[in-house]
Amino acid sequence: MSESKQKPSRWYYVLALLIPFIACVGTALLVYPNVPELPGALEAVGVKNLTQVVVPGSADVSFPQKGAYAVYYEYRSVIDGVSYARDESPPIMRCQLMSKATGEAIKLEPTNVKGNVYVTHNPNRAGVMYKQIVIDQPGTYTFSCQYTDGATIPKSVMAVGPNIVWGFFNIAAKPIAAFLCGTIAFVLSCGISILIIGFVALKRYQAKSN
Repeated sequence: MSESKQKPSRWYYVLALLIPFIACVGTALLVYPNVPELPGALEAVGVKNLTQVVVPGSADVSFPQKGAYAVYYEYRSVIDGVSYARDESPPIMRCQLMSKATGEAIKLEPTNVKGNVYVTHNPNRAGVMYKQIVIDQPGTYTFSCQYTDGATIPKSVMAVGPNIVWGFFNIAAKPIAAFLCGTIAFVLSCGISILIIGFVALKRYQAKSN
């Protein structure tokens, strides 16, 4: 039998080196379109879709689709030409969200995530996330806040709308998941490549020895 038939081809080395890259790209392409969307309701990260409410007080807020929303405390704000400037720490208030269709009270979850601050191009408007909301039924809801002691001043501004944090995660989740899974596939397949290279090298050495 000829030496070329006894020895495994050197092309196996090339194949072994290609395996990690093929696994990485293939896994990323498979994972990316299959990552489920988080329950964000934000079509574009920004504050243009936030409904401002002067509190103590109430206002109707429209939620066009189900998903994650939030209440923001705007410690710097402007409404109808009136400027509001308060301390960055949210005031102690009792807030409610009621469905106008059913009268159901929607739970407002407190959030203590630091750094959830937004600032617009207008330096007079800035806020921090105050409460989180999950809406199961789109529609119009009444949002209200009152001081626990019944006081009517000082006035502050709350803004209700899409959850900016969830919206950001929805944008970032797919590429991050694809990258992480692709990296794991690359690392694992490197082990397979090493085994193939070792096996081919051994067979070629044995063939040469014979």
